[in-house]
Amino acid sequence: MDNQTLLKDALTDELGSVYKNVTQLTYLKSLPDNDLQLLRGLVSVLQFAAQQMSQEQASGGKLTADVMALQEQVSQLQQENKAYHHQLQWVRDQIALSRTAAGKTRIKASLKQTLDTAVKITQAGSGSLFLLDPANVVTECILTRGGTTERERHTLVGKVLEQGLAGWVLEHHKIETISDTALDKRWISLPNQPYKVRSALCAPLISSDRILGLITLTHPEPKHFQPPMPDLIEVMAEQMALVLENIKFQTTNQNLDQRLQGHQTFCHQLLATDVVGAVMIQGNKFIEVNDHAARIFGEEPNTLLKWPSIRGAIAYEDLNRVRTYLEQCTSQPGQATTIEFGINHKSGQVKTVTAQGINPIFQGKNAVLLVLNLKS
Repeated sequence: MDNQTLLKDALTDELGSVYKNVTQLTYLKSLPDNDLQLLRGLVSVLQFAAQQMSQEQASGGKLTADVMALQEQVSQLQQENKAYHHQLQWVRDQIALSRTAAGKTRIKASLKQTLDTAVKITQAGSGSLFLLDPANVVTECILTRGGTTERERHTLVGKVLEQGLAGWVLEHHKIETISDTALDKRWISLPNQPYKVRSALCAPLISSDRILGLITLTHPEPKHFQPPMPDLIEVMAEQMALVLENIKFQTTNQNLDQRLQGHQTFCHQLLATDVVGAVMIQGNKFIEVNDHAARIFGEEPNTLLKWPSIRGAIAYEDLNRVRTYLEQCTSQPGQATTIEFGINHKSGQVKTVTAQGINPIFQGKNAVLLVLNLKS
């Protein structure tokens, strides 16, 4: 079998593999449309080239300069296809993590998976990935370098943030490569470094113009991080920034849900107790009244719940002030303030009460829970 036949067979096999990966990447929407269009175009061009090779082979043609160039393209395609395969697996891993982990556990697992995948894609010798808070203080740190404590890792990262390539990327907000560390002052050799570094790549994880973290990759040989490696890592950094934002929102929502549940439990306990008076107001009506509050008004709880409005329960001169207070409770739920106003007792007397408002959610809508005390 001649070289041309071997090349054609290799090209055909690789085309099938890249077509499958492109299809899956399109379905998962893990790459920008422009990149996917470029990949589809590459597949079409190589399919045309394979047909041309078949026709030339059928006519007895020999290897030409064009075929030799195509052979180099096939080799590059194989390399890129492996990278996209790793990226596709990374996307699947992130989806699986989103279903099984949350908070710091998910963050650490995501960082490790991202660094491992980046090392595989670029065939780097070592790497690091760390997160930063708004003050650029390291909050999480993952290094491929072994044998270091948590304190040592943060010390090393702090040094390169101040003086090294990571600091340059942090300042300029863009990916950067060093072809030869021996010729670039931005590279800092770490103390007791057990591995050789001659080339490096550093990419920022950016969201809303803020750098959430940095990923750095190194290799013992110079000029290792050649295209398309920087583009692939840049896309992965963008995706990781989205993952971090998603984790942040997920954690915030969980905390809010927990606070809401605790708030609602507290409100239900107040309504169930007979120690203090508690009424819940929504849409300018009583929707919950406990026995103690009903006695303050001199009514039965069911009677107050049937009233079309709370107006009949509030002294006329205090209506506007109470209405304003209830609006403030709804619009500023974090502020606990006390109000004193008159109520119309069943006996016909106007009695003074003090009340403190809480803003729970009742049946999906804002409400106000008033804790009432009859003033002596």
